[in-house]
Amino acid sequence: MNAKLLRQFIAVAEELHYGRAAQRVGIAQSPLSQAIQRLEAHVGTPLFLRNKRSVSLTPAGRVFLEEAHQWLRYERIAVERAQHAAGGEIGQLSIGFIGSAGYGFMPELIGRFRERYPQVSLRVVEMTTKDQLEQLKGRSLDVGMLRTPLPQEGAMIRTRLYQYDRLMAALPMQHPLAGRKRIALRQLAGDSFVAFSRDKVPAAHAQLISACATAGFHPRIEQECAQVASVVCLVAAGLSVALIPSNLASLIHPKVRYIPLSDDTAYLRQEISLAWRRDDDNPALASFLEAARPLSVSAR
Repeated sequence: MNAKLLRQFIAVAEELHYGRAAQRVGIAQSPLSQAIQRLEAHVGTPLFLRNKRSVSLTPAGRVFLEEAHQWLRYERIAVERAQHAAGGEIGQLSIGFIGSAGYGFMPELIGRFRERYPQVSLRVVEMTTKDQLEQLKGRSLDVGMLRTPLPQEGAMIRTRLYQYDRLMAALPMQHPLAGRKRIALRQLAGDSFVAFSRDKVPAAHAQLISACATAGFHPRIEQECAQVASVVCLVAAGLSVALIPSNLASLIHPKVRYIPLSDDTAYLRQEISLAWRRDDDNPALASFLEAARPLSVSAR
């Protein structure tokens, strides 16, 4: 059974004339008749009633004609889907993102990609930079939106910078400096800090320590969290102060004030990048990276 034989059967079934059917499929009448006989032997029942004057379908032949059309339709769909998959137009893509990216370029990028490639199934999960790296290396994630630079990028992971963001202070509403329009980081030297987890978000944790060291003090870290919402909640509880990306100022909490920092230092600047495996040959990933290219820092 093959597509060629099914097309020959369909030609005979629709023409009900071996001569016209043979001309339609481009072979002589005798080989066509022999092919139909082999098909009937394979099916195990006659598909045509033949006499010297006419050819007609048997009840089994009418059912087989419907199935033959379906078979060829599935073959055509399979070929088309394979071609679309090779072009990155359909398929599956697993995407990780850190929470702060959701207030940056991530919504625009996902929306742009969804509009251009609606048949690609997306799995989008918030997770820390460390978890994204582990899942990228474990091949359960195709692309991540995470903090850079990475501690050990190595030869396996590629990154592309997409967003710079400056740190700001998050203070409890009752903090003595909460009413200021701008403060220097050094003014928080006597406060306890809630930091992003050293284990889960090492880049953000290290940045807090570096920024404070540049300002002339070592931060007293009393709380650690993996998610930015948890950091804001602990600040709201009055337990600590924090440094968070300024694009999160829209994450309003009635008991938290966000204050810009006057310090002029590169240590207050954060990077968020796309990361993916160098050897990932998923065509949907290539389409995603192409859709993302105009949003990168270098493209602006």
